[in-house]
Amino acid sequence: MKRTQIYLDEEIYRYLKSESKKTGKSISEIIREKLRAEINRSRENLLKAIDETAGIWQDRTEDVDEFIRNIRKGNRVDNI
Repeated sequence: MKRTQIYLDEEIYRYLKSESKKTGKSISEIIREKLRAEINRSRENLLKAIDETAGIWQDRTEDVDEFIRNIRKGNRVDNI
């Protein structure tokens, strides 16, 4: 575990202090839990987005590689 120092505005500090008293956990522990939850939520959102796009081309009949090459054709810059 790494040690770090952060600055909190009064509103956040009061919230954390209140949560600390209610739960019996340290402010540091509460911060770690909140950060872990946010990281997991972000990861879950990314995986959900990947799942939603999986198979998006399954009903297409054209060759994906050729389709991409055609799109990119007009965007190349020639060396002068």
